[in-house]
Amino acid sequence: MAPNKPLTFDAPKVEGVDDPDVDPEGHIPLPLLLTGVDVIVPLWKEPATEPGERDILTVRFEQPGQIPVKIENIYTPADMKPEFIIHIGPEHLLNNGVGELWYELLDTADNPSSSYRRKLTIDHAPIQNDVEEPHFLYKNDEGYYNCYTEPPIWLGVHVVVPPLTLFKVGDRCEVTWKGYPSLNGSGPEIVSARWVNVRQNLSDKDIREGYELVVEPYSTHIKPMEENASATLVYEIYRGARLVGVSKTALARIDRIIPGDDLPCGP
Repeated sequence: MAPNKPLTFDAPKVEGVDDPDVDPEGHIPLPLLLTGVDVIVPLWKEPATEPGERDILTVRFEQPGQIPVKIENIYTPADMKPEFIIHIGPEHLLNNGVGELWYELLDTADNPSSSYRRKLTIDHAPIQNDVEEPHFLYKNDEGYYNCYTEPPIWLGVHVVVPPLTLFKVGDRCEVTWKGYPSLNGSGPEIVSARWVNVRQNLSDKDIREGYELVVEPYSTHIKPMEENASATLVYEIYRGARLVGVSKTALARIDRIIPGDDLPCGP
């Protein structure tokens, strides 16, 4: 094989870690820090095909304060497949911080090529559980939404995510509302009533002050709860693919029956 101009490949993918266009910092989920990560390298152009030929693939990961990772594999024509999975063990993911991952290829003619580098972020901080719960606005003193709630719940239920000072600008917040045919958020969920709001990039103001949301439309997310029903509200904070915080669960009771009436109030 004649000498060729070195190639530059796309940065490798990592199983379970968001691609750089989604999470440029490449946060590794906590479970993967404990088990290691699988690096995915697609088959390159013009791999070794003839007897006696070989290609050498080297996966590298470097992070300040850690011994560099160098995993080298030699592939003959019989070894070729659409992609190669290279495991980096948890012993190489012990130090918190940002590192760079890439791979290099030396073909059978010793032509060198390499991929672009991508960031991987290691953070062993535990998930923050029992973070301050979200708040339901305009419930009555007994914790109910009913036919007399103002503003009327058929205009939507107003809720507040509190200040998120334990977290960082750019984190993602996912708020989930679930409905139940009981007063205490138990029993089978009314799945059709579920509502999810995702704020992709928390701002400095979100972190300092929190923010308000409205659960709507009424017909989908609130109307299914008629009498002696309830809704729960919880939010989760993600940093890239990694879950970093879970709030306590807030509860609101819903009763749209006026004593003496057979039908629930509302549209």
